[in-house]
Amino acid sequence: MIPIKPFVRHEEQCPHCGDTLRGGEVLWQGIHVCVSTKCEGCGREYLEDMRVGHATYSPYRVEMPDYILTGDAKSRKWLGEPLRQSLMNPSYDLAVGMTVHKKKASSRVIIVNTIDYLYGHALLKLLNVQREYEQSPEMGIIVIVQKSLEWMVPAYVSEIWTVDVPFSKARNFYPLLHHRMIEELIRFDEVYISPAYSHPSQFEIEQFTGVSRYDEERELKPRITFVWREDRLWSGSHHIARAVQKFPQLKRGLKPLIYHQRSKIIGLFRRLRESFPDHRFTVAGLGRTGSFPAWISDERVSRFDRDSEMRVCEVYAASRLVIGIHGSNMLLPSAHAGMTIDLMPKDRWGNYAQDILFHETDHRLTAYKYRFVPMESSVTLVADMAAAQLKGADHFNMQMMEERQRQGEHSSWRGKAATGRV
Repeated sequence: MIPIKPFVRHEEQCPHCGDTLRGGEVLWQGIHVCVSTKCEGCGREYLEDMRVGHATYSPYRVEMPDYILTGDAKSRKWLGEPLRQSLMNPSYDLAVGMTVHKKKASSRVIIVNTIDYLYGHALLKLLNVQREYEQSPEMGIIVIVQKSLEWMVPAYVSEIWTVDVPFSKARNFYPLLHHRMIEELIRFDEVYISPAYSHPSQFEIEQFTGVSRYDEERELKPRITFVWREDRLWSGSHHIARAVQKFPQLKRGLKPLIYHQRSKIIGLFRRLRESFPDHRFTVAGLGRTGSFPAWISDERVSRFDRDSEMRVCEVYAASRLVIGIHGSNMLLPSAHAGMTIDLMPKDRWGNYAQDILFHETDHRLTAYKYRFVPMESSVTLVADMAAAQLKGADHFNMQMMEERQRQGEHSSWRGKAATGRV
């Protein structure tokens, strides 16, 4: 936790003279939580990232008044430069506001800021709430969240600050929103900022979605589900996906490729159906282009809201296996389903496993249950891999658990021997 009230804890070194930079006032930029600093030696002034979100490992500094940016070159394009631009060109959009939901009173609070321009980033930050709550139960938790993720905020938080900022405009700096947050903080004696790590590991997804993970004993007729999306397709070329992301207007001409993806999914399911005739086959995700045969359950939606999000999480939780293209669309499926196959575009291997919410604690089971394969893989290859993964799961789990079971038996025997009750 980083204290910001009654004092701000932030000490860095001046990049010019090496003297100490002392933290002053907090600036709520949006994605970034910044602090104004001044060098005790040369007197230069800066706006700096506090170690929150992606700035925990890639912080940026903007020297004032000339807005000179310094920081990690790797993240400069998507993280550092947008920060600089937002400070230079603040937005006074009156449509951007904040609704405060007060649930229980607390004078000492931890703020988890989840604002981001990408859905997946925001969701991952939100998962930090559980860790903060469990580590500091005496503190109140305040979650700053965008509307589309408000439904996932756990019930035990003290307050929810819902901001009217769509993902597409979340990189902007809104001074009016900053001032509103400063006004709200007057109510508290102590305020801390959560690091809101970009890839937290301590969470139980049920606390956020209200939907339990896959349980093979609970599911009488398990599913195999493909996670649908229409902006990154299961095609033979990653160049198409990159072009669509760079030029959104190209989506209008994608229908032939979307229908090609549909055909591949049907072919995949037909092959798997031969080996698993007792399974249900489902397509779920965003986009309604095309239709599927009656034996494939179509759970796709044109847009997500609270009800449809919860419904699709229930679909994932009933799935022995989910298959889909790498991206934020795989976060909730992987968190709920029994196993996952992630189809990786060629240019996304550097983001390996960042779209997966692992829930296994045994690394051997993790290696078995989560598979990563090239997006260019054929229908036959993916079907064969999925079939082997499904067929071998029980045997693999039995082999890996044998040692634990035997160790448990030995421990029980030793305990009885020590008391003479063998």
